[in-house]
Amino acid sequence: MAGTRLRRGTARPCGTAPAPRTLGTALGTALGAALSAVLLAVPASAAPATPSPAATSGATTGTAAAARAEAEAARAAAERAGASAADVQRALVEQRAAVQRAAGAAVAAEVEQQRLSAGAADARAHGTRRVRALYMGPARGLTGSGGYAVVRSLLTGADPAQALRAREIADGPLAAGSRAGEAATAGAVARAADARAASAAADAAAVAGVAALRELSARSGRLQQDLAEAQRRVGSLDARAARLQAAEDAERALAAARAAAAAAAAEAARATSAVRAASAPTGYADLYARAATTCPGMRAALLQAVGQVESGHGRNVGPSSAGALGPMQFMPATFAAYAVDGDGDGDTDALDPADAVFTAARYLCANGAGRGRAAEAGALFRYNHADWYVAMVQRVADEVAAGGGDPLPAG
Repeated sequence: MAGTRLRRGTARPCGTAPAPRTLGTALGTALGAALSAVLLAVPASAAPATPSPAATSGATTGTAAAARAEAEAARAAAERAGASAADVQRALVEQRAAVQRAAGAAVAAEVEQQRLSAGAADARAHGTRRVRALYMGPARGLTGSGGYAVVRSLLTGADPAQALRAREIADGPLAAGSRAGEAATAGAVARAADARAASAAADAAAVAGVAALRELSARSGRLQQDLAEAQRRVGSLDARAARLQAAEDAERALAAARAAAAAAAAEAARATSAVRAASAPTGYADLYARAATTCPGMRAALLQAVGQVESGHGRNVGPSSAGALGPMQFMPATFAAYAVDGDGDGDTDALDPADAVFTAARYLCANGAGRGRAAEAGALFRYNHADWYVAMVQRVADEVAAGGGDPLPAG
């Protein structure tokens, strides 16, 4: 019968047999399907692609922002270093005036104390001679009542002058002269005592001034760290960041910071020039001498200079603003690492003079002291990170040594 039979999904003339499926046809179909599946499964990153304009603009913007941030960070670091240097310089200017005033006042007070003390000693000696001449002369020898009073006072332990005054010279021109002489002696002694107190106060002010300089040396050490960090940031700018205005500003700020640091160092040298070697109390002088023998080549004058600059030989034991303690101003952790029982009492204490001085000798020795001037300077720099601190201590040590210490070889 003519016509077309329909099957769902196909259209084929009725009575026509379907075309046979060959092996090649089947393989082609399968490979095509597999290839399509593989291509659909390839990640986007594995296939070459042309970036869109929006993507390119985003990457460029991100790189530019990073370059700007880098240059701004370098500029900020350089400005911080400059501000730190200017701050240290201002503080040093103020402290230089204070140190110079204190040093001058201390010298003047010491001279005045010596003058008045000598006057008081002369007055006492003159009074003694006057009493002897007055009461032991021919008219008033041991056979007289004056001599009797002297002998009796010696036997009873009383003051001869008071015994005599209670007896026959209670009136008359000799008594008036004696009382005037005693008043003059008492006045001289009182003035000498006032001069000693004034000298001690002036000395304390000088010690405080030097302590303030020492505190500033710690700030100078931090300033050097700030400068190094600013230099690192400016030097590490990449080519893109280096072309920005912020990078140029950073270079200028770094140059200004270096100039301010140099000015601060020059001001420090002027400030420390007023610091002179001071004699150490006997107990400390003995400690410096004995502790120096624990380090071959170390001079006792070095320990004395450190003791003077750090605390005025125990007059100002802290704590400092950074937390340093004791006559040699140790940070607790540093003291614990190098602690020496200087007095053999079985304990170590940064506030104990013997422990502090012997520990300082050990610390300085471990860092080079005793091996020539250059090595000594390096050890002092470890003690306090400022070149002008090192110069100040070595100059004071030289003055101590010139007054009877041992010379230090160059090297």
